[in-house]
Amino acid sequence: MKKVDIIGGGIAGLALGIHLQKNGIATTIYEKHSVAGGLCTGWQRGDYTFNGCLHWILGTRDGISFYHFWKEIIDIDSVAVDYFDERVEIELPLADRNGSHIFHFINDIDKFEQYLLGIAPEDAAPIKQWARQVRFIGKYLMFLPPVFTDAPWYKSIWFKMKLMRLTPMLFFMQKWARYSNVDFARKFKNPFLNMAIKKLYFNEMRMTVLFFAQAYATFGYAGYPHGGSLGFAQRIAEQYKALGGELRLKSEVRKVLTDNDKACGVELATGERTRADFVASAADWHWTIFDAIAPKYIPETLKPLRSPAKEQIFYSFCMLFLGINADLKSMPHFFRFPIEKITSPDGTEYDQLEVHIYNYDGELAPAGKTTASVNLQTREGEYWISLRHNDIDEYRRKKEELTELIISRLTQKLGADFTERIEVKDLTTPATYNRYTGNYNGSSQGWTPMDNIMQSISVKPTLPRLKNFIMAGHWQKAGGGVPVAVYTARSAAWKICSIFGQKFKLK
Repeated sequence: MKKVDIIGGGIAGLALGIHLQKNGIATTIYEKHSVAGGLCTGWQRGDYTFNGCLHWILGTRDGISFYHFWKEIIDIDSVAVDYFDERVEIELPLADRNGSHIFHFINDIDKFEQYLLGIAPEDAAPIKQWARQVRFIGKYLMFLPPVFTDAPWYKSIWFKMKLMRLTPMLFFMQKWARYSNVDFARKFKNPFLNMAIKKLYFNEMRMTVLFFAQAYATFGYAGYPHGGSLGFAQRIAEQYKALGGELRLKSEVRKVLTDNDKACGVELATGERTRADFVASAADWHWTIFDAIAPKYIPETLKPLRSPAKEQIFYSFCMLFLGINADLKSMPHFFRFPIEKITSPDGTEYDQLEVHIYNYDGELAPAGKTTASVNLQTREGEYWISLRHNDIDEYRRKKEELTELIISRLTQKLGADFTERIEVKDLTTPATYNRYTGNYNGSSQGWTPMDNIMQSISVKPTLPRLKNFIMAGHWQKAGGGVPVAVYTARSAAWKICSIFGQKFKLK
């Protein structure tokens, strides 16, 4: 039986292991942390469980490719899922024509269209244009991304003919990838809507991303799994072990071993060496290329990425998690509001706070209580990682300083009663995610697409001079995230099966 060593027990590593086990290929996953899941994780503090990743996942209902991707690795239909009427409520300094300062970003495009028309009938043209794009995408979601199999030639031809239907989508992407939400906001005469659309995200976002996210929500393909990230990742890990896979936790890999320019195993931090027919890395891309792989296998095109610009790497977060002695059922689950400006110890300034209240997930807190998080984007991951490494006491002091700043602004907005009910406080930084997952600079999603969502990156899953080696995970596509992790794991499994001379079986 062929044997594959997999580095990293995040979603990509677990999904890859499940696919290979189903195809009769023995696997061992080496995970440095004490739990599987990678960035898709959560943790307990007293009676509270904090959700560190998932707000929603693609493919919680049939009708799109990602449903089938999940179905191939777990029983996604058995996962309890919540669907939200609104994605986020945003408080603005301006009021709409009805005197409300709250902008409601409604998921259902029909309801959203009517809401916008009610606020600004003078902007009917751009409002209807927005709605048309979301409805247009809905016709193609079932084909994106394409689901490949080792099908007979005649089925393959039929599949390729069906893909011809995607031609209009290429023109759509080429057009809208040029526009951000800030660009699109200029179409609106109404000052309230103009400001609201500019503030849909903390930073500019391509309209293609916005349209797709709303289309998935509109048609009910994206939901939040009860229990959050930790429970979801554990479900996948249990499925992997049930198929006979070996999951070795607290097993940090130091490097990929080679023999005659072929990957043949891994060396652990303990000095242990393994033997395998193939090695797959679902770990951090930067660590894999510049630490785990021998320098002679690094292509010249990748060497400049040893020190990438901050803007090339997706944001990390400082996230304050709270355990609150109140159910907070009357509050919106996700909202943003302006604050008196605060400056993080890393130098990042914030004039608004984004609060996520898990008042809909009873699995995260005891009855009558709830968890919440405040999310601060930052590109200063290196600051936090370096501070923790060089001066742990100062690192802890800076964390406490930022915690108190955030709570002071929460008190100003939500009242002393809210903050007096806080029982648990836990601030994570980019150093936290770097420490437990190895993700470069604590990035949450790998490469950022920057100004063009369609841009290609020089990163490939294989290396030209190293055989029997492949990578999977969110670094393989700009934008990253859990969907990319699952998709690239499936692709890597198919490639490994092909190299081993066998068909890729899904069941």
